[in-house]
Amino acid sequence: WGPRALHHTVAFDGRLWIVGGQTMPGFVDGSLEAFYNDVWNSHDGATWTQIAESAPWSPRGMIGGSAVFQDRIWLLGGGTYDTPATPTRENRNEVWSTADGVIWESHTLSARWPARQYHDVAVFDGKMWVMEGVGRRQGNLRDVWYSSDGVEWREVPDTPWSERHAA
Repeated sequence: WGPRALHHTVAFDGRLWIVGGQTMPGFVDGSLEAFYNDVWNSHDGATWTQIAESAPWSPRGMIGGSAVFQDRIWLLGGGTYDTPATPTRENRNEVWSTADGVIWESHTLSARWPARQYHDVAVFDGKMWVMEGVGRRQGNLRDVWYSSDGVEWREVPDTPWSERHAA
């Protein structure tokens, strides 16, 4: 797979998966600017197979943690980092999932939680969780949201910690 940073990494179905990402000056050769929405997997970490060249979701990364839930890989929010050639960051609050890396289901293109990047996701207690991050208008966030289906999201009120991202 091409040079990239900020990609989403998931362990699922006995394989490692690389989803999305981008080039980024200072970390990956910025002269070859690219934003990815491809999907790769590997059974051993050495041999990689491209599963999808262009998934139906827009290029993104910057998602901490991973959500494997109901025998599917879930992509919760994320975005792209600004570069000299593309100086505007993109933040998302879409929810997508797949059982095979090829066919992706859109659960919502606008979840109730604000669009974000550098957030954490987890699966716990039969639910998916989205926590903190950076929103375009809000800056650092301190919210926590959960869902059992990827469509209906509920917020946990009054989280006791300060705003943060990349936790």
